[in-house]
Amino acid sequence: MANISIRRVEAKDAEFLFTLMNNESIIESLNEIPSSLDVWESSITEWNKEHEEHHIIFDNNIPVGWLGVNGLTSQDKQAWIKIIAILPDKQGLGIGPYVINQLIENLKIRGYNSIALYTDQSNVNAQKCYQKCGFVITDTPVKKMHNGKYVERYKMEVGLK
Repeated sequence: MANISIRRVEAKDAEFLFTLMNNESIIESLNEIPSSLDVWESSITEWNKEHEEHHIIFDNNIPVGWLGVNGLTSQDKQAWIKIIAILPDKQGLGIGPYVINQLIENLKIRGYNSIALYTDQSNVNAQKCYQKCGFVITDTPVKKMHNGKYVERYKMEVGLK
């Protein structure tokens, strides 16, 4: 996947994130609510913290997704995938597993012990992606989402040692 690259989110990415996260399919699969461009512009300025990183995913230099990771200053050296969202027409092409495997290798080098994430039990495609990358289900919580729904979720983790 030589055509896939990532870089840190910059202020100029607000419009892409607005478009990505207001995509009807993504809103539905992530149980989100529509948001304004202003929300994304202000969010980006708040993301430059040492405990988290946000990246735009590119396919042939065209933005196709967003990867957010947090927990980077945790004492237990467990990072968390906060979000990975890929444009619907780019899903199923191996971009998600490729980016996650790159993240795994990067965090191993940086001395992290594990990576965890939450995904909805109904999001079978996401689960398959995470399982391809070595994640296993470790818990089954219920969470109230931004759209007000209570959703059964999986906590998934992969060890890095």
